[in-house]
Amino acid sequence: MLTRIRILWSLAFIAVVVLGLSNSLIVAGDDDTQATEDILYMIDGRILHGQIISEEDGIVVFEFIDRNINIKTTLKIRKNEIERIDNDVPLEDASASDEEEDEDVPDVTLKSRQDDLDDEAKKSRFGLRRFESDNENATRFYIIPMSGQMGTDVNPEIYQKMEDDIRAADPDYIIIEMDCQDVGSSPLEFLPEAQEENKDERGLYAINEYREIASFFHTDLEDIPQVMWIQDSFGFSSMVALSWENMYFKPEARLAGLGQLNSMFESFGDEDIQGKMREAHMALIRGFLEHGNYSPVLADAMCRPEFALSGTWKGRQVDWSLNNRGEYIVDNSDEHTTSFTAKTAENLCLSKGTADSVEDLVLLMGVREYTIVGEKGEQIFNKYSEDWRRSYERCLDYWNEYGKFSNWASGGDALKYLGQAKKQLERILAAMNRYKAVEIRFNMQGLSKFGLEIMIEQLKEQIRALRQGQRGGGGGGGRPPGGTGSGGG
Repeated sequence: MLTRIRILWSLAFIAVVVLGLSNSLIVAGDDDTQATEDILYMIDGRILHGQIISEEDGIVVFEFIDRNINIKTTLKIRKNEIERIDNDVPLEDASASDEEEDEDVPDVTLKSRQDDLDDEAKKSRFGLRRFESDNENATRFYIIPMSGQMGTDVNPEIYQKMEDDIRAADPDYIIIEMDCQDVGSSPLEFLPEAQEENKDERGLYAINEYREIASFFHTDLEDIPQVMWIQDSFGFSSMVALSWENMYFKPEARLAGLGQLNSMFESFGDEDIQGKMREAHMALIRGFLEHGNYSPVLADAMCRPEFALSGTWKGRQVDWSLNNRGEYIVDNSDEHTTSFTAKTAENLCLSKGTADSVEDLVLLMGVREYTIVGEKGEQIFNKYSEDWRRSYERCLDYWNEYGKFSNWASGGDALKYLGQAKKQLERILAAMNRYKAVEIRFNMQGLSKFGLEIMIEQLKEQIRALRQGQRGGGGGGGRPPGGTGSGGG
């Protein structure tokens, strides 16, 4: 009796399975009764054949037909994943439509930045196409490097030099590639003591330079849509990056390092002065974030270790708090400042997404056909970086020569060597006038252009006094400590 019951249950189970499969299997003859089908062309390059059942609330309910295995499946597809829909396509034309899709593409060379992909892989990368030559249907991207040392490699002058090329290229978008790991610079040990007393003002000077950079992009180029793509950002570059609302990250990127501001405040012994200086700097930093439509609360969390940071979701927005009472705790320590990885930045809507390559980035932006224009911009950036660094190295030699001639300027040779010392300082001043980066590098390390001009004038006065028969003592107040000076970077 028990065996008979088991057999009956087994037969019932088989019947249910057969009925279920019969709903999924398509009889070949039934297809012939359907004169048309719908075709979905997906953003990722797929082409789906079948019938649209319904469309509502941004969702397409689609009966997908896989003719290779004669099975149909009901899919729910978001409309924003679909590039276009062809309705009621005759079945005899359906296979031809896939071939015609590629015939609309102009006969140009397809190129990917990933050199290790073969030609077929480049053509089929999620349906993405990069055009090497101009194409009126392709979205035009101009890539601008923002890499190296903030304030020198990355300074307003270099980007102003690019403006003509940017305008000539007429891009649809500017992509700014941020790759800076700035950990601050120590003052040069050979600078005059008179300049050392002003070294604590370097940070404010640098921040003003960074404001000029942001102003150039957001004012001079405001008519061109821009995205900030962070390769890595540690230091003041993070403050600059946050002035862009459309921000993307590479998978390994950081947004961190603003805690180095604290060393600037701590250099002031008086607590009242520390507080005033801190607030002055923080007001400037909040300005960057406000321009990017980020909460100014993030400025305090990223700059000051004593603050925690947590967030609470309000719809699609995050309500930030400088404590650990929010739904999502980002930083619960009072020993370090808040930093963001690509994952946390995306999860908390600081970034629009994570892209490992330009191809990934343009796909995230909803672009399928694109071209890179204005490759001269990268050449301008690299040449400027090479030129100013070469000039700066020569200036270090000029400074050492200045120290040597200043020490020799005594007795009967005083006039000759004072003239040589003045000549070296004038060479440095000329380099500062030619390259803003040289001026910024010296200024960040304690020697401003104004201070240099004063030193030159002092030498001129000594030379005039000697020529009038008066005898000054040595090289004057501009002599480096220790006599010879030393180079530094």
